[in-house]
This record gives sequence, structure tokens and C-alpha cells, in this order.
Amino acid sequence: MLAICAVLALGQSVRVSTAYNYPLLTGAPMDSVLNGLKSIRGCGFHSDPEGDGKSAIAVTNYNDLGRAHVFATIGNDSVQLVWTSPRVPSGGGGSTPRYVLFGDLDNDGRIEVIFQSQNNGVYIFEHDGVPGSHNYGTAPSQLIGSTFFAGTAGFAEALEVLDIDGDGSNELLVAYRPGTTTQQGYYVISAVGEWSTGDPGFSSFSVEFAGLRPNLTPWGLGGGSVWAMISAQLDGSGNKEVILHAFDRKTVSPMRVPSADTYQLADTTSGQAFIRLGGTFDYVARFGGLAYDIDGDGREEVYLPTTADAFGPEFGIIHMISYDPGQSTSVIDSTNVTVFDLRSSIDTISFFGYGHGDIDGNSKPNLYFTSGYPYNVASLEFQGGDKRNPANWIASIVYAGETDIYTTVSYIDSLGVLDTVGSVQEAFASKIYARSTDFDADGLEDIVLPYQILNDSTTVHNLTWNVGSSMYDTVTTVIANPKRWGLRILERDMGTGVRGRDVTMILPEHYKLGQNYPNPFNPTTTINYTLPIATKISLKVYDVLGKEVKTLINGELKESGESAITWNGTNNQGVQVVSGTYFYTLTFGNFSKTNKMMLLR
Repeated sequence: MLAICAVLALGQSVRVSTAYNYPLLTGAPMDSVLNGLKSIRGCGFHSDPEGDGKSAIAVTNYNDLGRAHVFATIGNDSVQLVWTSPRVPSGGGGSTPRYVLFGDLDNDGRIEVIFQSQNNGVYIFEHDGVPGSHNYGTAPSQLIGSTFFAGTAGFAEALEVLDIDGDGSNELLVAYRPGTTTQQGYYVISAVGEWSTGDPGFSSFSVEFAGLRPNLTPWGLGGGSVWAMISAQLDGSGNKEVILHAFDRKTVSPMRVPSADTYQLADTTSGQAFIRLGGTFDYVARFGGLAYDIDGDGREEVYLPTTADAFGPEFGIIHMISYDPGQSTSVIDSTNVTVFDLRSSIDTISFFGYGHGDIDGNSKPNLYFTSGYPYNVASLEFQGGDKRNPANWIASIVYAGETDIYTTVSYIDSLGVLDTVGSVQEAFASKIYARSTDFDADGLEDIVLPYQILNDSTTVHNLTWNVGSSMYDTVTTVIANPKRWGLRILERDMGTGVRGRDVTMILPEHYKLGQNYPNPFNPTTTINYTLPIATKISLKVYDVLGKEVKTLINGELKESGESAITWNGTNNQGVQVVSGTYFYTLTFGNFSKTNKMMLLR
């Protein structure tokens, strides 16, 4: 095994932007949406999903049975929570939904938010096509239910939407993993017809390929859980190929897609239908793998970071799968595999997320791999030459993580001699998004980091030596963790070093709807509202049955700051309404706020 040339670089020109601190889990009231963002498993990115020239980030949320959220960019280092999906009916929370992406599976030009949830299948929420509306619906546009996945609930670590077979229509690639071994499989699914926001219409789905685990033993994929499907242009011509990956000693097998609706598994007669990258160890690429053409030769490589449930000698390993010109993609063997060994420089760690870019701006491409502190984001930078020669790569740490986030800290006072002992929080960046991304369009590359297992509090032990009892007197308190992030941004800085800086995060709580005055009233009353940014809003009055009485503002763009509007007690027809209780609702994007008022004639 060749060792990679390694240089630890803990101080690259990168700045860290903190998206926000999620609210404390203790105390009331609790915000289920924001508290759920303490465990973001995955995130997706689109440069302009709503046709208004603004990028957006989608993230998953384990809390409250599971949801997905969309954050829209509203300026340099500023984002706004603009849409939240309804929570899934069952099976969410704990560890689903795991993955979310933007796509257009029904090929109608309107972008969808797509995520998978246990017990339910794959949810699709389509944008309504109105620029900047933030409307992806309050109900799914479509659901690829469990019947498409051998009729049972399960998990998926990654999803991909693309036209894999060159027929002009997109397909969904998903490795679906239910609890029943015989029903696990690799699927290629296409849409039949179109759907609209919140309405499936007459659309349905077609399964173009289904490879179930029990039938895949000749391809080495029958002995472990199905795990990932990674599309890649391995041979530089025709349609992309697909690397099928299973959790059985990190097994991979290539699948060709020569024409529309045609999927060919590897050639089993050659004895080279699969390879076990983990050797005798039961490893896996936990969150799938990355396809990228590192040297620009028109042939993509697939990079698979190593992780497993127990430590072994190959932690700290990245495998690269590549093919020479003219080499058949119907087979795979050791000549297609390059091993990057980071153990001597970065430690025997488990890698999770992945991406690519050039965050240090030196015109040399980087691959990013994430892990826990102090290796939150590691980099492999290609120096040129033969990509299969590990000596042509440099390993470094782009971002180590924070040194002062503690799960516990003890202050020990031994007769005036103070000692401090702390356990640093080993939070890790999960399924990052890094594709040479510039989320806020400021000309500087970004890496979007969803975080997992960051505690909301720190346990503090104060120990003071008691001479009389010859023991320590201990006082234990719990304090808030000031760095309880759910989402962070790494951005290249023109200066040096790594520094933290808050990103402006606009949340529903920043929109204020005041109590009307006077209340009760007759004949007029004033309603105050405050907007954190210029926003299209509606303000309407309803009766106790929920019927609209009066539209005061109807989808109008209003400037930021405090404003007021008067209601004169008439309905939309100009007729005076009767005494009674009324409700007024401020609607902004996917969210609304309501207050109650009383009219006394």
C-alpha cells in the first residue's frame, strides 16, 4: 500500500461562518423546527431553484418525526428559512430523513425538494414555478411509496436524479435498504407523466431497473446491505456508468448503461465482476461516494472514503476507482483501484461526507472528506501528473473544528492550584455540500457543513479540595453551549487562518405581528407588523369559521421594518361586519402568524 505525501495545514485561508445557534432543548417554549436542526444528516444545494436568481440550501431534520427545510440566500452571508415540509406520518425521527436534494424528476422544468423517509418511501415536493414564491406545497406532489421498493419500509443514504440512460428524461437512482434482507435492492426509477405542487395528478412511476440483494451474489453484492449507487463517466464516452456499493467489506461492482432503459451488470465470466476494497474487514463508504474528474481528462473517478462500525487498520483510507482509455467498464479489479493512505498524517479516523473544490484558491483541485474533531474537513489536493500516484497528492486539514466546545469541563482547585480538564465535543460534519459552491454569490467558494451530535449544553464540575474531609467538594452545573450549531459555512478568506463569523439567519420568529389597538374596537383598529427583510406578504382577516372577511395586503412586496395598517371593520365588499371575534393572519412564504381581535358595535 502506497502512502500519500502529506502536509498538515491547520491554517489555510478559510473563514468559518456560523449559520445560527439552535435554541436550547431545555426549558420552554421549544421550537421543534429549530431544535431539530441540531442533527442535520444531509443537505442539498441549488443555484436557482425558484427562478429568482437566488440559491438555496435544503436540509433534513430528525426532530418531530422528521422534516425537510429550505433556506434561501438573501444576500452576502445571509439566508432565510423559507419552507418547511409537513412532518412525515410515521417512521421519521431518530435517523430519518437522511438525505435531501433538489431535482426535476418529472422533467417539467420546476425544481423539486426530494427526500426519503423510513416507512414512507421517497417524498417529492415541487416548487410552483412562481419566481421567489418559496412554495413547494403543504402536501407531497408525489410519493414513491414502499410498493416500489419490494413493498416494505427502509432507508436510503443517498439519492441521485439525472438522465442516466440518455433518453432525455431524468431518473432517480437509489439504493433502498429495508430491514428484510431479501427485499433490499438497487433501483432506477422514472416518472410517468407530470405532477404539480401538492397534486400528483395522473402521474405515476416506472421501475427501469431493480436489482435485489439475494439475486446479486455473482456480483459480490448479495452478502451485505445495499448501500449506494454512484453515477460516473468512467470511460469518457456515452452514458455514465454506475458504481454499485454494498456494506460487505466495502464491495463495489460497475454497471453499464449502454442505451435507454438498458442496464448491464458486470461481466461475471471474467472473474472480475466486483472487488472488495475492505479486504477482510467489513468496511463501507458510509454516505456513498463522489464522482469527479480530478485531472480533466474526460473520465471521472469515484472516491470512496472509509468508515465502519469498529476501528480497524484501514481507517484513514480513501479508495479511488478509475479506468484507463479503452478499458472495459464491464469489469473491475485491483488495477482500477488507487489507495490514498492518510493514517500517517491525519490519524486513523473514520470519514463521512465528501466534496470537491479549490477553497484555498491556488488553482489545484481539492477533494474534501469530513470527520469528527479535530479533523472536521480534510483535503486531498491533486498536484498534477499521474492521478494514480499517491505522491502527486497532498493531504491537509482545511478545518479542524473548534477547540473550546466541551461536553464536560472540570475546574479542580487543589489548595489554590487550579487545574482545568475538559472533554472536547467530537461533533462531525455530516453529508456536506461542496461542488465548487458559492452559495451567497460573493465570488468566494463555500463548503456547506451540516452538523451532527453537537450538544446544546456543557456539564461543569467545580471541585475544591476539602482539607477536613480529605476529599473534593463538587458542585455541578449545566451551562448553554454557545456554539450549538446545526449548519455552518466554510468560505475562502483573503486573509489567513480560520475565524468564525455569524451568518445572518432570518427565521419565522423574526417576523412580528403585533396585537391590534385598540382591542376591542369600534369602528377601526390598527395592526402593526415588523419584517426583518423586504418580503412579499399577505395580511387577511378571517371569521371564527375560517372564512376570509377582508384582504388588507395581498402578496405585496413590503420593505423591512415596522409598519401599520388600519382595518375599518368592513368586508371585501365594503359592507360593515357584525360584532364578534375575528382573526388576522400575516403570511410570508411558507409561514404565517395569527392574532385574535374583537369588534364591538
